[in-house]
Amino acid sequence: MSAPNLKSGVTRRPADAGSVLSVRGLTKTFGGLIACNSVDLEVPRASIVSVIGPNGAGKTTFFNMITGIYEPAAGSIMLDGVDLVGLRPDQVTAAGIARTFQNIRLFASMTAEENILVGRHPRLKANYADALFRTRRFYEDEASAREAAAVLLDFVGLRRASNELSTSLPYGDQRRLEIARALATNPKVILLDEPAAGMNPRETENLKALIRAIRDDLGVTVVLIEHDMRLVMTLSEYITVLNYGAKLAEGLPHQVRNNPEVMEAYLGRGAAAGEYGKEGGHA
Repeated sequence: MSAPNLKSGVTRRPADAGSVLSVRGLTKTFGGLIACNSVDLEVPRASIVSVIGPNGAGKTTFFNMITGIYEPAAGSIMLDGVDLVGLRPDQVTAAGIARTFQNIRLFASMTAEENILVGRHPRLKANYADALFRTRRFYEDEASAREAAAVLLDFVGLRRASNELSTSLPYGDQRRLEIARALATNPKVILLDEPAAGMNPRETENLKALIRAIRDDLGVTVVLIEHDMRLVMTLSEYITVLNYGAKLAEGLPHQVRNNPEVMEAYLGRGAAAGEYGKEGGHA
């Protein structure tokens, strides 16, 4: 996959050392239920990191706190030294975090290009008065946004579908369009919530190449929640495992794959100690 023309509204970032996202002690309760219990996460700049765990482990709640949908009961969320706790979702986006969702949330009545233009909105400089009086800044913003949309459509392989309604696209293309819309915000970090859900093997391989290109060609850090363990183990550089709202394990893919506690969380104690463990399967 070739790199897009980054001069057209998508900015390349250098892959310097250190953490771009640092989460400490993040906690969320719903009544008497502890959905996340003092979870830490360090995300190195320009890396691909996965957050995995069984259903109900607290993964999406964790993402929802990072992106301002839920306010944590305790803990800190730092993005390049900026505290995100207490910010609205639009303010979190403006700070540099974009995300996709488990269930595709495209605008059904809009074309592929229009969906990306909506994503570009936080980076526009024109205000209400510019739009009302059709100022020079308004037209410059519009031209820049359409150019960025074209670049991103090409980047995710959907340039031919620019004028098609988003809901008329095949499932895998809709997933890629949602990623392109998130990238239109020009993020430092993109959070992908089960991006391979519902994909066939070919679509999953294409997704893997796209995620690598997001990191390698755009310099955007990727954090993903995913149940496809083959994808996780072949794509991730570091993995954090949640279970019952708490961190169960973390480490390199091979360390997590061979962790008995992780096997038990996914398969149950008997299965983890039986044939699965003997054959050395993947978690």
